[in-house]
Amino acid sequence: MPPTTTQKAPFEEESDTGISVETTDGTTHYAYIVIIASEAPYESRRNLIRATYFGLYDNLVPCMRYNTDVFYTFWIHGGSPAPNTPLRRRYEAEKMEWNDMVEMPSDVPFEQETILDWVENTLKVSRRIEYDYLIVQDIETFIQLHVVKRELDAGVIGEYSNLPYVVSMDQPLNMVWGTFTGSEDDKRAFVIGSDAVQLAMSKRNQIQRQFAVSRHLLTNTYNYYRAVSGVLKAETDALLEPEEAVEAQGRLIPEFIREDEKSETRRFIRWENNVESVHIEDHVITHVYQDKEFADLASWTSMRSIPTCIRHYYSTDRPNDRDPASIAVVTSSYIYDQCMEPSATFAAENKRQYALQNGYSFVSRSSEFAQQQLKHRKTVWGKIDVIEKVLPKYRWLFWLDMDAVIMDYNRTIEALMEKLSDEYSRSFSEIDLVIARPHQDKMINAGVFLIRNSPWSLQFLRDVQSATDWFNRGPSFEQGAMADIINRPENRGHVLLLDGDDQTFNTLPRLYTPNVSFIVHFAPDKCPNDAVLKGLAAADVIQQGGTVSKLDDD
Repeated sequence: MPPTTTQKAPFEEESDTGISVETTDGTTHYAYIVIIASEAPYESRRNLIRATYFGLYDNLVPCMRYNTDVFYTFWIHGGSPAPNTPLRRRYEAEKMEWNDMVEMPSDVPFEQETILDWVENTLKVSRRIEYDYLIVQDIETFIQLHVVKRELDAGVIGEYSNLPYVVSMDQPLNMVWGTFTGSEDDKRAFVIGSDAVQLAMSKRNQIQRQFAVSRHLLTNTYNYYRAVSGVLKAETDALLEPEEAVEAQGRLIPEFIREDEKSETRRFIRWENNVESVHIEDHVITHVYQDKEFADLASWTSMRSIPTCIRHYYSTDRPNDRDPASIAVVTSSYIYDQCMEPSATFAAENKRQYALQNGYSFVSRSSEFAQQQLKHRKTVWGKIDVIEKVLPKYRWLFWLDMDAVIMDYNRTIEALMEKLSDEYSRSFSEIDLVIARPHQDKMINAGVFLIRNSPWSLQFLRDVQSATDWFNRGPSFEQGAMADIINRPENRGHVLLLDGDDQTFNTLPRLYTPNVSFIVHFAPDKCPNDAVLKGLAAADVIQQGGTVSKLDDD
């Protein structure tokens, strides 16, 4: 009986482990860069690839840095979704939550040449990322990535096939692996070493001028070297000693591993609408249009995810209560309407950069807000669902509304806790929630607060969730529920209320004070988008060493 996706998959292999990234002189080196070319609407496929390729099923414990030997990105082409549409808002939320998408200008098409040009001139030059191998695919292709990585690591491609290919030990990075038919299939998947990339890019003008049989640079490069390799070998043989000539030829002429109808091997195949047609030697399957079929392939091939980072996992055994690794900065990535659509992603990046600088995790969430319609309560209640979901994974959460902007990246949460501990007579170890009531507010402001992972906090959140009277009772909603629960006598000892405090971490724009204000909360009665953009611009000035004397609400 043929195996189904619920049975044990047919492809078994030993496990391997990732290799730490080596960083020297400000340059980060990865063994593999994986680029998945995608148009903007393919959110569900991107989520599948995150899960199956890299083991990233959610962003609750995020990859803050790529610190294994693999770096990946989704290369978005074809432009962003139209503004003021649900698709655009979901797309922006995805960017905030994953931070793994790079957007190309709408006039930059997905071609082999544009990918290689971006790698050489943006990744290497601007972001100072070096690599050994580049693995490129389109969004409708499935790659047995763990197999490709293992075989390149070993230097033997197709080890289970009748015709394995042994990569040159002297010049392993001067190779191109793909199809070279001149059809659109050539760009659907290819693997290329960094030395071959440099050769192709350095000679591309000549190649495209003299050997442009297609739009695909690597196909034209293949034809170019078929034409000139004999001359190059003859020249080096005439000028150099035999061993030196072989070495020079390895540098001058890439290896081409061909996988199409004109080759003896076909490790790159087209999807035939059933998993049974996929065999252990089939590394790449193109034209996989259905997400269900992509998931079936992952199961059938025993797809094993490759970690791209070493992620923090909170442990109650952690001896240091204020370890940065046990702190998460948390915000909303849910865009209600067109109001915050232009500024939301920039506001999230402000918080992400603060977290990165100080060693915290950054978590932004939208699905908990979206589900409030099913709970028949105001969308803003998603904040409480988010906190309940994320809090057990950390020691402390620092919640910031989308319209809150961090002005001082050097103000750490640990220093804040030390300051509060010194200023208030109560032992900070007894405090589970820190929240402010600015002097002009009648109740707490739940736009910014600090909450500890403790039995009290988890019960507090449960009690807030049970405050049904506040589900649709404006204007306070979840904030009113929190205030009511905080004011219960049995809870007051667990809460540090910063009463009448406008500066600790929740400052109105008009009260901003240079070198004093930490976080400015732009919460006007009207749409805060323009004010947030101005606040973000001011925060950038401060991070670059400049001075901002005042801020406006407008």
